[in-house]
Amino acid sequence: MKPWNQIPIVDNKEKLISVPSEIDFIDPHPYLALGAPYKSRRRIWSLREGVVSRLVRANNYLKTIHKNYSLILYDSWRPIEVQEYMFYLAFENECKKRGYKFKSNEMNSYPEIMKEIEKFWAYPSFDDTCPPPHSTGGALDIAITDGSGRLINMGCEIDNMDLSASPEFYKDHKSKESIIWDERRNLLKRVMLKYEFVQHPNEWWHFSYGDQLWAWTNQNREAIYGKVVGY
Repeated sequence: MKPWNQIPIVDNKEKLISVPSEIDFIDPHPYLALGAPYKSRRRIWSLREGVVSRLVRANNYLKTIHKNYSLILYDSWRPIEVQEYMFYLAFENECKKRGYKFKSNEMNSYPEIMKEIEKFWAYPSFDDTCPPPHSTGGALDIAITDGSGRLINMGCEIDNMDLSASPEFYKDHKSKESIIWDERRNLLKRVMLKYEFVQHPNEWWHFSYGDQLWAWTNQNREAIYGKVVGY
């Protein structure tokens, strides 16, 4: 359990809405392509109303800084069933990488792998007091594209599970490429934090508003978004 999972949730009942067309997204959805069990493709690209409004403003702000840059969504609201699927898939892939045979009912037999996976994938808890961030509709994974619509290099790919995913990994690196990657990560962070998002400590691409991580980072007494169900 993460320290922010202790924060109480008082859901403000904001609606989960579709992300407007002015925000680009990866197509097809990366997790749908991996077989994740989305019940409705129509709802894949959805976020809470307050998150959508802030995201649109963040994208517009980015364009004032660099006219050829745009934000692009990699993932948004994630049903708990999809969280469960992706968590187990990440665990299975890590087992294979280490030469272990994966059995879902034996996950607790590999605490070192569980610890590593949970740095990047929230445990798919069905407990309403500690929902995975993406299942609240308040969290999103995001990157930047250039004027041709291509993803700009940020030093590692989204969902890369090693130290290079850390937002400040390249801060003290002196190579030309490292300096560029650090500047790009700082730009993304600057744009998102201006509109009240917070950044995940282990992932340069993950930002959220209204969830427990957001409340914990801002020292708020409670989170305003809980788990969204029924879609």
